[in-house]
Amino acid sequence: LAQAATPSPGPESAPPAMALLRGIVLGLAGMVCAQAKGFSQEACKEYFDSMKRLGGPVPPADYVVGCDEVCGMVRGLKEYWQTGEMATYACEHGVAFGCAWKTAVPPVTLKDIGC
Repeated sequence: LAQAATPSPGPESAPPAMALLRGIVLGLAGMVCAQAKGFSQEACKEYFDSMKRLGGPVPPADYVVGCDEVCGMVRGLKEYWQTGEMATYACEHGVAFGCAWKTAVPPVTLKDIGC
């Protein structure tokens, strides 16, 4: 007797963590495709220079996807290590991307976090 093929489970049967991960990946892919400016060190420098000049968030047309995430990692490394080789590494990358954070007005700068 031939057995009927078992249908593969659909997205609705995926564990909640997988569904969340799938949503995050699809959301990030959509943001990258929709971005007006391409991600680069230079684009991030311009983005953060605008943020510092304006004293807060930039207009949506000037937003560069990925810059906040990179600088979030820079800040996390610096705050975790505080001093030493890894803290210096974080500060060097922060300078390369021109990092600033819109968590306060005016924006927090590299100098504010000890770089």
